Amino acid sequence: MAQATAAENASDTPPNQGRRRNLVLIGFMGTGKSSVGRRVAESLGFQFVDTDQMVIKYAGKSIAQIFADEGEERFRELETEALRRCTLADGQVIATGGGIVTQPRNHGLLQLAGHVVWLTAKPDTVLDRVSRNHDRPLLQTDDPLATIRDLYASRVELYRACAAEEIDTTNLSLEETAHGLSESARIALG
Repeated sequence: MAQATAAENASDTPPNQGRRRNLVLIGFMGTGKSSVGRRVAESLGFQFVDTDQMVIKYAGKSIAQIFADEGEERFRELETEALRRCTLADGQVIATGGGIVTQPRNHGLLQLAGHVVWLTAKPDTVLDRVSRNHDRPLLQTDDPLATIRDLYASRVELYRACAAEEIDTTNLSLEETAHGLSESARIALG
């Protein structure tokens, strides 16, 4: 399915370019993409890139402020541009925002960006991990756990379609996840 999506979105991808030698981390918020990604990048000698941080830099304001001022659609446009820029270089561990898979135009870009790994975690683990961060605009609800469950359910098949492999981080420490992912990346990226 990811291959058909890539072909459908060919106009959104740089011309004449094969898959980059990067590790791309997708998954729901709180699954470890950024924290694990930094360690894996260090282990591999790669640069760490976070698409959310790229968006913040481009916009000159926080993601919560982008949502408040310009809406989710504008945030998603900036997120796609950040991902597109990631397809221009090798030697990166790229942590993406949790909703990057919700935009079909991003599926082909994810495949071009590199080897895509889906990090997962149970909803209660996600809530525990993100509950101290108040900059999560999608969780500003009366029942954040229900919101996490609903959002995850709406995205699970999208994550699955885009990923080459899946790692459940629920019961793994940061170090265990980073070590396993580093070893997997060495094999996948040659």
